[in-house]
Amino acid sequence: MAARPESPQAGARPRAGSRPAKLSRDVIVNAALSFLDREGWDALTINALATHLGTKGPSLYNHVHSLEDLRRTVRVRVVDDIISMLNTAGEGRTRDDAVLVMASAYRSYAHHHPGRYSAFTRMPLGGDDPEYSEATKAAAGPVMAVLESYGVEGEDAFYASLEFWSALHGFVLLEMTGVMNGVDTDAVFTDMVLRLAAGMEHRH
Repeated sequence: MAARPESPQAGARPRAGSRPAKLSRDVIVNAALSFLDREGWDALTINALATHLGTKGPSLYNHVHSLEDLRRTVRVRVVDDIISMLNTAGEGRTRDDAVLVMASAYRSYAHHHPGRYSAFTRMPLGGDDPEYSEATKAAAGPVMAVLESYGVEGEDAFYASLEFWSALHGFVLLEMTGVMNGVDTDAVFTDMVLRLAAGMEHRH
């Protein structure tokens, strides 16, 4: 497997004296996504994002109701992006081919967008936000569709997708924290994914 490319730089800070961007909800959400990858989830506040945009905090409240409203919108947007990415990666593929390509795309997304990835895993599947919970469960949809090509269906496919996700998430976190430095992580990752896929043959 080819080495992952270097993570692209997130949006740069506005130059001193530059005119602030014309604000809208979409502009603010897109700026928050860029901000997340550079500064991280915990650093995302209204005032910090306003500074990133070259404006003042109160200006953002014309377009977002609160920090929680902003964070919730960002989380749902990230889930939608991941679903789209997985669907694109797996299009026209089945079984081991699809599983490996989709798993690699998921891993690449996490490394290129660490802040967004943190937002994706910030709330439980069965949390208090019904829209986010449904969006997160929908993220398993593309994987479940691939698992059906192994003959795994319904509730069993959903739990199988959670098992896959748990393995991928754990691997990504170990890479991000540097625990796997010095290890051929590409080879280990490929082997792990193919072993998981092989288990699907016996699941039903």
